[in-house]
Amino acid sequence: MAPKKAAAGAKKVAETSVVEMAPKVSAAGAKRAAEAAPAEEPASKRLAATLKKHAVSQSLYKHIVEILEHPLAENLSQDSREMLLAALPHSLCVPSDERQEFQESIVKMMGQLMGQILATMQASLDAENERVAGSEAKKQELEETIQAAEAALSKAQDVTAAHQTELNRACSATQTANAKLTKAKEAQNTGDAAHALARTDKEALEAALVGDLEKLKSGDVGDAAPDMLYQHLEPLLLKLDLDASLRSATKPALLNAPAGRGLFDKKVVEEIENSFTAKIEQLSKHIAESQPAADARMLVVTEAEGKVAEAEAVQNAAADGLASARAVQKHAQASLKAAKASLTEFKPEYKKATEVRDQQQVQVQTFMDVNVAAFDVLSAKISAKKKKAMAAAAEAEAAAMAAAAEAEVSAQAEAAEAANAANEAETRDATMPAAEEMAATEETEAKGSAAADGTSTTDGESAACAAAESAPERSVEETPKIIEAPAAIGSVAELGA
Repeated sequence: MAPKKAAAGAKKVAETSVVEMAPKVSAAGAKRAAEAAPAEEPASKRLAATLKKHAVSQSLYKHIVEILEHPLAENLSQDSREMLLAALPHSLCVPSDERQEFQESIVKMMGQLMGQILATMQASLDAENERVAGSEAKKQELEETIQAAEAALSKAQDVTAAHQTELNRACSATQTANAKLTKAKEAQNTGDAAHALARTDKEALEAALVGDLEKLKSGDVGDAAPDMLYQHLEPLLLKLDLDASLRSATKPALLNAPAGRGLFDKKVVEEIENSFTAKIEQLSKHIAESQPAADARMLVVTEAEGKVAEAEAVQNAAADGLASARAVQKHAQASLKAAKASLTEFKPEYKKATEVRDQQQVQVQTFMDVNVAAFDVLSAKISAKKKKAMAAAAEAEAAAMAAAAEAEVSAQAEAAEAANAANEAETRDATMPAAEEMAATEETEAKGSAAADGTSTTDGESAACAAAESAPERSVEETPKIIEAPAAIGSVAELGA
């Protein structure tokens, strides 16, 4: 339907509806009503009330009115425009689910009018595009020149990048070679230091073995104080492999005079002397075996120095190749710069040729983003009642889903509880026989241990009596120590304990 005919039809429908809905009154009654009727409200106030009733903002309604007042709506007569403008608040602004047939016809007319305006705007835009086709062609030619220059530059950059990668690889190889050389030198220094330290420790241990340790062991300390001799030994004791019990018993045993040492102290002194001897032998073996390793470390350092020299030569060659590639890239960059300058000079001419086209493009886009969008919002608007019904339906659906989920969780929990109960019962049934068997085994072992303890006690008492009879006379205070010491002596670890 053409806008003019559509407007006439809408006006006819609106007038017919108004007449049909008006109440039937007599001429006299109409005259009295007219005399008693208050002054009619201003149109703007009635419009504001209607928009407020249908929850439509003034700005949104304004964008719809702009469609009717658009310059390209030239086929629309003034009467049709006024009729549609009067009908808009009572048709398009009404929620879609509450519109009647004549209201839908108004909405349809507005949609057709928008389509005609858009078509006209697009046709004008197409005409402008044809007029600037020559400028577009020249612009495209300049852009293709730029693209060719960019391709050449890109190729040059790829070559430069390849040489850069080669140089990076060479630099990395040089760094790796230097790192290996540094590591080799560090290993050499560490190994040689360990060799020297082993020799120093060996000499110190040997001197202590025949010096301070021998003096403390024999008690022949001369004018030196035993505590001072022990202080000389302490740093060397830290180099020995002693367990905690032996290490804690070392000082009391060595500081005790030989005549006052019991079997425990004697055993401690003997173990310390053995530890000195074992450590000296270990260091002697290390010193003898370390020389070939030192020679090998020297060879590794020499080879690493040669690798560094080779890597540096490759790196220098890669640097020369990169310099040549960068020169080619610089020329390509100059060509690209000239091509871009030509396009820049053409841009004012191109802008002038396309200014009208761009303006119309903006008008089309603005019409779509503002006016058409406003029409779409109002044409699809629904009433609050329907929104409430839809929200209630969504809420009911969500509640049903939540109830189903809760039921599923409850069922899973019950199933898990049942499974746990079954597992506990199975575990309890499986462990009861094993527990009974373990209890019986422990009872048997306890009986055997009791019998063995009785036999051991008898043997210990016999040995103690024999030792007492053969021992020389001592004071009353020393006798218990002489009798108890043999029974207490075992391994060095047990003595320390």
